[in-house]
Amino acid sequence: MNEELIVFDLDGTLAPSKSSLAPKTAALLHDLLGIIKVAVISGGAWTQFEKQLLTDLPQGSLLAKLVPASNLWNKFFQYEGKWTELYSEDLTAGQRKKIIDSLNKAVKRQAITPRRYGRGD
Repeated sequence: MNEELIVFDLDGTLAPSKSSLAPKTAALLHDLLGIIKVAVISGGAWTQFEKQLLTDLPQGSLLAKLVPASNLWNKFFQYEGKWTELYSEDLTAGQRKKIIDSLNKAVKRQAITPRRYGRGD
């Protein structure tokens, strides 16, 4: 089965960073869902999708053609009358610590001055 999909980034593409969709953008995205499946990718948490994307889209069956996806594709939600989390592959606290410690060591070795963006953790 060959299914077509259009993919957008949320922040800086569909909406300014951490901002809601403009009404015209929400209407156009809703119309596009009537034609083709659409994935929207963001680095934000599910609550950010709700705030920036889902509250501004008209509710209804077309949302079943919307794929809100984290930039790592580690969480997947599906609309069937309501949004349901189908899976979540989260890092453990230990895994996160190991990654952050390794990155900090590499930055220190290279004498890089890091700047924080996003959540900063």
